[in-house]
This record gives sequence, C-alpha cells and structure tokens, in this order.
Amino acid sequence: MNTTLTRRNLFRAFRPGDAAPEPEARVAHIGATCVEPRGVTCRRCGEACDVSAIKFTLMRGGAQPGLDMTICTGCGECAPVCPVNAIALIDRDRALLAASVAAEARS
Repeated sequence: MNTTLTRRNLFRAFRPGDAAPEPEARVAHIGATCVEPRGVTCRRCGEACDVSAIKFTLMRGGAQPGLDMTICTGCGECAPVCPVNAIALIDRDRALLAASVAAEARS
C-alpha cells in the first residue's frame, strides 16, 4: 500500500477488507478506551506481549500506552487480556498510514 498522505489513501485505509490479514501483516492498535491515561493502572497488554512491543510512558495523571510497530508481530496476545477491549488488530499498512496522518496533524 502506498503510504503517501493523500485523500484517496486516507479513505482507502479505513475501508473494510475482504479477508483477515496474516498475523505478520497486522499490528495492535490501542484505542481511546484504554484506562491507563486516566490514571487506572492496568498494563495487562504490556505484560502479555512476548516481544515487549507495548510500552508505557508516565505522564501526569496516568501513563500513555505506546506500540512499537517495528517489533509488534501481530500475534494478538494483548487483545483478549484488555478488560475494556481497547486493543484491536489492524492491517499494518493502515496503522502506518494512520501514524503518518497523526504526525502530519501534530506538525
């Protein structure tokens, strides 16, 4: 998938796929329902990750979860342990595009 930030690629990234991607083609995505940033200590996903792709950065009032997409294997071990279902496995290309959109928005 082309990761150049264009309107077309942005909409393509979020259309439903026809088949589930292979584990290597997906990564974990930690959604807004994660309780760590709100001061509730959980970190079950980080403990379940065998490759330590999920790290937490301490911030005022809580911790911000972060995912290293370069080492995430897409195994999915983190998703079922999340008590608030904040983790979904998404296509790696879509995650890279979403990250570039977020970086573009910050600059």
